[in-house]
Amino acid sequence: MTSIILTTFRRFERVLRYLMVGAGVTAIYSLIVAGLIITDTIEDPTLATVIGSIAAAPVSFMAHRFITYSDVSDDPAHWKRFAIITLASFAIVTASMKLVDILHGPFWAGLIVGWIVVPIVNFLINTVWVFRATRLLALAGTDQSTATKEQQI
Repeated sequence: MTSIILTTFRRFERVLRYLMVGAGVTAIYSLIVAGLIITDTIEDPTLATVIGSIAAAPVSFMAHRFITYSDVSDDPAHWKRFAIITLASFAIVTASMKLVDILHGPFWAGLIVGWIVVPIVNFLINTVWVFRATRLLALAGTDQSTATKEQQI
């Protein structure tokens, strides 16, 4: 029984790490947004979303780099690729919050959209592009010169 549990854990270890890190980063982002709105520090939920996103982005990169994808060798291109998907995530959460605001819905409805859409999209993009392992490129038959050029993107 213990063997089955360990095998299952190893198979889904990265997903579990992603879920734990993602939950922490989402909590930080959500607390910032909710705190700014509830305390009336900022009345515009879209602006609160912008501030929360900017504050959470470096925490997200560091946590995913050193926890979720700790088994992937360091690559200077990681932060560049991560910045690109962070902009996409930023667009999703900002647009969803703006839409909720336009529809006069509660700000937490915009948060929920981000809680659902962003993690799914980000996990897939982080895994196959941002923190992809160079060894996977080698296994796929990609020569080193191509891999080096791709890493610069």
